[in-house]
Amino acid sequence: MEVKRYSTKQEAREAAAQKLNQLLDAYSHVPTLFLPSGGSSLTLLDSIEIFPPNFTIGMTDERFSEDPKVNNFVQLCGTSFFQKAQESGAFFIDSRPQAGEDLELFARRQEQSLRTWRKEHEGGRIIITQGVGEDGHTLGIMPFPEAPEAFLSLFENEERWVAGYDAKDKNEFPLRVTCTLHFLRMVDHSVLYMVGENKRDAFSRMLAKEGNLWEAPCRIVQEMKNVKLFTDIVY
Repeated sequence: MEVKRYSTKQEAREAAAQKLNQLLDAYSHVPTLFLPSGGSSLTLLDSIEIFPPNFTIGMTDERFSEDPKVNNFVQLCGTSFFQKAQESGAFFIDSRPQAGEDLELFARRQEQSLRTWRKEHEGGRIIITQGVGEDGHTLGIMPFPEAPEAFLSLFENEERWVAGYDAKDKNEFPLRVTCTLHFLRMVDHSVLYMVGENKRDAFSRMLAKEGNLWEAPCRIVQEMKNVKLFTDIVY
């Protein structure tokens, strides 16, 4: 993992976007699956200028809601990045709930989409963006300090690439569908955008030598293949 520190949020955001462009260009000769995260990480997308010829776009995590102000994919559809990707001929993994679909069925559909992409694109690369919350969550993976076994069952099951669950009072958007820790270890490159003094504690826990994933899921970055962190946090 490599940490890149900048004096302002804007500088960190611009550098993260530049890194995404470099990665997409470097792998333009192979199929690429790009999975951005919701939240502040979506702000990186408007600076993307590279659209590879075999390009598939989905989401790392989703809020199970039909509300256009809540669902991450709907928000993605409203970006200039989405329009440019469409015009370039990109493929999309749609993560809007379908009629009659419950949380579990929705999670299964998302997982099948990822597995199908992997099966059909051997030698392809997976690139994602990540963010981290004040509580140490990343993607839709919330901390479970009170229930480590539940955490492991949800996110460390090697047979599941995507988990759907009710986070209850852990987040203002409790119904979540997210890539699992097992899937994150398969990702080829992650661009992690984490800014703001309010995240200093989570930042320290993420990089600490000791700690548990169920207390701070963001620590998974220490186990992933290649993570570049762009931040304005100095410690």
